[in-house]
Formats: sequence, C-alpha cells, structure tokens
Amino acid sequence: MTIGSFDGLHLGHAHLLNRAKVLAEQRNLAPWVLTFEPHPARALAPDRSPPLLMGFERKMRALGQAGFSVLAQEFDQDFAKLSPEDFARKVLGVISARMVVVGDDFTFGWQGAGRAEDLLRLGEEAGFGVEVVKKIAVDGMIASSTRIRAFLLQGQVEPAAALLGRPYLVAGRVEKGQGRGRALGVPTANLCSPAELLPARGVYVGWAFLSDGEPAHLAVTNIGVNPTFGPGPRTVESHLLDYEGELLDRPLALAFAARIRDEGCFDGPASLVAQIEKDIEQARFWAEFRPRPTAPHALEGILLDMVRCG
Repeated sequence: MTIGSFDGLHLGHAHLLNRAKVLAEQRNLAPWVLTFEPHPARALAPDRSPPLLMGFERKMRALGQAGFSVLAQEFDQDFAKLSPEDFARKVLGVISARMVVVGDDFTFGWQGAGRAEDLLRLGEEAGFGVEVVKKIAVDGMIASSTRIRAFLLQGQVEPAAALLGRPYLVAGRVEKGQGRGRALGVPTANLCSPAELLPARGVYVGWAFLSDGEPAHLAVTNIGVNPTFGPGPRTVESHLLDYEGELLDRPLALAFAARIRDEGCFDGPASLVAQIEKDIEQARFWAEFRPRPTAPHALEGILLDMVRCG
C-alpha cells in the first residue's frame, strides 16, 4: 500500500506507484492506494485550500486503470487528530497492510508529527514493512503538486507538463457562446468545465480531444475575459484548426502544450482577427515537427465532467 493525496498524479506520484507495484509483484501481494477525500488541506483550512489539479473521480479512475485498488479515507477533524501511533495501529494495522511505501517527505498523524522514519519504527511494532522512496527531480525540479499549480497559475504550461509527464488537461463539454468567433471567421468552442484550476489568462497552443482513440486536433485556446468586447466573465475558447464539424454539447478535452502570448485588448475586430491569424500561424509552426497524439485515456472521466458541468 502507498499513501497520499496524489493530486494531479504527476511523475513523483508515478515513481512512488511504480515502486509499490514492483514490491507487490515480488511478494505476490495486491497493490493498494490509501488516499483521502476531501483533500486534507480542504478539510482543515477550506478558505486557504489550493485548487485541485484533478477531480476525485478522475483520480480514482486513473488509479484503477493503473492497476491499483483504492481505499478512500474520509478526512475530517477526528481523523486528522489521530496520533502517529494510532494511524499506524488503527488504520494501517486494521486494514492488514503488509508493506507500506511512502515518499521521504511523508508526514502523518496530528499536525504531521509523524515522519517517514517514525513509520519505519511503528511498522515493526504493528507488523508491516516500510520502504521509503526518495523524491525525484525532473530537469532539476522536484515534482510536486504545489510546484505544478504555481507554474499553471503563472501560465507556464511547459514546465508544468514536464513535472506532470503530460500536458495539463482540462475537460468538459462545449456550451453555446456569444458567436463572436464564428462572425469573425474563426469559430471557437466554448468549454464549460468543472476544473478548479485553469492556466493563467493568455493564448495557448495544444491539442483538443473529442473521443478516445481519435487523433487529436491542433488547437489555439484563449483563456480570458475578452477585453476587446468587454471585459466579461472568464471563458475558455478554443479554435480547432482544420475542423469543420459541429461541437456544441460535445465532450471536449484540451491539453495545454505551450503559451503563445498574453491576452490582449485590440482596437477592434480587424486587428483582433489579424492577431488570431498570427497565433494560428505560430501554432502550425509549433506543431510541424511534433507528432499528433492519439490518446486512449485522454478523455478519462470526461463524461462525468460533462454531466457535472452546468
């Protein structure tokens, strides 16, 4: 069993999960994940809780597809107040964990009083083994959900993707917009999504997925408030290059691969269209030597996202 919130399932999480699976196979044991709902920060300090990178249902589905059974522990004030000793005996001991795999920054028990080295000692007393896995660095950066959130909130989607091991994905369904893009000759899909975290306002190039197993469509996406015509509420509007089908009410997932520019306010429709044409040209140049992905799991949980949206 490995333990954590696993928000975003980034490369650091993958490293931990892979080690747990290897140990389970070596010992002929079933691989399990112990995770928490809600996220501990949300339970203890909801007004200061960070936005999640991945919804709970999508995380559960992804862990299941990775071959793990998942135990979701309700995280409330009573659970938070367990001592490290009670966590080892009353949680890990009761569920008969044989081997527990944690990261070297793992904390547990009331106010995080327990550390990974404490779990080694408590595991000996409670009858389960413990392996502590060192954090991994990607391009000199430690993979963490906190760091990924910071990158996305700054619009730095490329280093965020490096730590995630994939571009950041936002999924939902296409809703009716103002129709300005179509009137300008550049129709856009307006994404309605329950995602808690969107990249910073700006224009991005990436991939749009409409169904599992289907090649992606190159897309230019604007996140912002449409200052040329407003400003208005924040929207996610994506132009799928070389796509002419109907998108309204269809499920859609957008993978943010690179940032093109900041959102801007233009003198009028003509100057806006001229800039959009430059954005599209830059997107085509970006994609010229990059393979078009086919993602069998790109829309993981998207139907649920679609139902929950609106």
